[in-house]
Amino acid sequence: MSIGLIILAAGASTRLGRPKQLLEYRGKPLLQHTIDLAAELRFDSSVVVLGANAGEISEKIDMQTLDTVINEQWEEGMASSIRLGLSHLGKKESNLEHTLILLSDQPYLTIDVLNELLKVQTDSKSIVACGYNNQVGVPAVFSHHFFEDLMRLIGDKGARGIIAQNMDFVSTVPFVGGEIDVDTEEDYEGLSK
Repeated sequence: MSIGLIILAAGASTRLGRPKQLLEYRGKPLLQHTIDLAAELRFDSSVVVLGANAGEISEKIDMQTLDTVINEQWEEGMASSIRLGLSHLGKKESNLEHTLILLSDQPYLTIDVLNELLKVQTDSKSIVACGYNNQVGVPAVFSHHFFEDLMRLIGDKGARGIIAQNMDFVSTVPFVGGEIDVDTEEDYEGLSK
């Protein structure tokens, strides 16, 4: 099974007022935490999508062996980063069967969650998404059957809409704490406690 990886890290963190990708959590920046987890797994092609504050983030994060692309249209929202990431993977690996999409601000993400997502993803027409707080979302693995849908996303819509529209094809993996991300100083203070 050939699988690609996209880590979305292009947002400006406007509500927070500083790059949340660089917020310290358990001794390392949030984005570094995500990259280090991904580095424990094998992907045929992988990319981190940066945008706002790309220079500052690049200086402070060890991207390991992941490619980095800069989303010049990051202000459009998450959809543009998904499209750019998937397009980059497609140029490197024309026969990708699946793609895992990760966010840079889910501090409770573990290697066990990622392993379970990849283990469950076996069907070429399926999505395996995380279940948390009575919702289903990313991290998620999309089969190539859904790549065109991902490439048609626009605005600040992420992949959750595609998951919701295709629940007959979705398997879920529990992700305790998956609903917790960092958008405000209050969120970060709660995480720090």
